[in-house]
Amino acid sequence: MQIRHMPRVDARYWSAIAMASLFGTNLGDLYAHDSGLGLIGGVPVLIALAAIVFVIERRDQTPRELYYWLLIIIIRTGATNIADYGKHQMPFVVFGAILSVLMIGFAWASLRNNDPAERSAETRRGMPRTGAAYWAAMLSAGVFGTFFGDVAQHLIGQGAAAAALALLLLATLAIWRAQGASRIWLYWLTVAVARTAGTAMGDWLAESETLNIGLTVATLITGATFTLILLAWPRRSKEAPAL
Repeated sequence: MQIRHMPRVDARYWSAIAMASLFGTNLGDLYAHDSGLGLIGGVPVLIALAAIVFVIERRDQTPRELYYWLLIIIIRTGATNIADYGKHQMPFVVFGAILSVLMIGFAWASLRNNDPAERSAETRRGMPRTGAAYWAAMLSAGVFGTFFGDVAQHLIGQGAAAAALALLLLATLAIWRAQGASRIWLYWLTVAVARTAGTAMGDWLAESETLNIGLTVATLITGATFTLILLAWPRRSKEAPAL
């Protein structure tokens, strides 16, 4: 992805990432249930949509964040369905280990960049290079977060998991704020925690008997909140790309 289309990593960015995790959790469930394609049948459609976004993004020279956030939502939606499918195909321990290795491997690969000028520009925005390894790591983090968010709900209950993981996310964000600029690997740690917390919180919002709003309304709420964050939260720098 072109640097001109990448957002700056700050409080606005992490708020959008966290809400994208809730939205993608709800949207993935809604997509699988209502499209008639099932958990894995809709993934090729999402791949095609992501490919179209990448093609258009490469041709657009105007600074804008739209492409980045569209890909985040598409990938998060697909990750939800891949995780829900995969956990039924192999033992939990094996699936969890595979996901951990994949996420760490792709995250490490995304941190390697031999172009000093490109590395400097992207580091100023606070994220690794957004090449193929970055997007593979983002997908892996989404599948990882969905799986371990579900595991946490199974172990301690849906409400407790949502609350505990939300607190963990806040703690991780505090660490990132203190050291993130000098330790870029904290970026991927924070993404993984956001994906995991988003799964538990998104499921709780859609399935809570106390709220009783259902999956469709939960998806509308999280999607609207995600959009509002991007549109209403001012960007820090005049150089930041428009949406």
